[in-house]
Amino acid sequence: MNVRRFGALGIGIFAALVLAFAQDTLRVDVRLVNVYATVIDSNGRYVSGLKKEDFRVEEDGKPQDLTYFSRSQDTPVSFGIIFDKSGSMLSKLDTAINAVDRFAKTLQKDDDIFLLAFDSYTYLVTDFTRDRTRLGKALRTMDAGGGTALYDALNEGLEKIRSGEHPKRAILLITDGQDNHSEVTFTDIRQSIRESELLVYALGISPSPVSEASNSASILSPSGARPPFGGRDTVDMGVLKVLGADSGGRAYLVAENMMGGKNNQFDRILSQIAEELRNQYTIGYYAGHGDDGQYHSIQVRTRYGYAVRARPGYVAKSPAKPR
Repeated sequence: MNVRRFGALGIGIFAALVLAFAQDTLRVDVRLVNVYATVIDSNGRYVSGLKKEDFRVEEDGKPQDLTYFSRSQDTPVSFGIIFDKSGSMLSKLDTAINAVDRFAKTLQKDDDIFLLAFDSYTYLVTDFTRDRTRLGKALRTMDAGGGTALYDALNEGLEKIRSGEHPKRAILLITDGQDNHSEVTFTDIRQSIRESELLVYALGISPSPVSEASNSASILSPSGARPPFGGRDTVDMGVLKVLGADSGGRAYLVAENMMGGKNNQFDRILSQIAEELRNQYTIGYYAGHGDDGQYHSIQVRTRYGYAVRARPGYVAKSPAKPR
């Protein structure tokens, strides 16, 4: 009788070990996908109060079961500011610096921020910090000059952001020009963004007047190639809109003559970005595949028909660990 009980116990332990091994294998063979969703009503206001069951998510056209759901205005963010200080920024540098300084002070106290500047080269002005005074002083050390190595700067920023303290990560890119000095290509940068779980917000500064239509549409190149440059503005909004849309963030065109004074366009956009970061839903699901290196489309909807902005897909490949 004791032998039988011992045998039954042994079989039970063996079965538990097999189940645990199978579950571990499953975790290795599938990928956890996190998506930041911005939900907006017909009046352009952020929608709060939605629950997990209010969302419908598909990957490659197949419905997904959500395993993670959160919406908290207190969620901390690791934030990277990538600042163009090329020669063409000379006349607007001080105005942009002051606006970004005010913006940083509106972020949550637990948000950690780094500052990267670029001209023909890229410079880490200050590493991750929660000290807004230190960040403000670092901003004011910058002076304008040189070319525009925008893609190289973004590449370094994408690497740097991975060492941030918080899982939620975002980049603010400020530039007034087209890339003219990078070794990294647009295709490289787009691939890196598609492999990352982060939000990119880009502000393009134009010398020309800006219409509302300039900030409403996204220009996407389905082939992954660099989109065509429109030619009228010095800033390449085709590129900025692609990078914003690929991440679930957004790109804005700002008129140079609308950057100054109280309640100016530049400040209003930065305030909107800060508000948006606190009004997003984080949803997650396990895809039925691992890191296969392929692009997978994502569609996020709500059962109420609200507009949802989220990344439209991702490349299932883990980015290299930061050096």
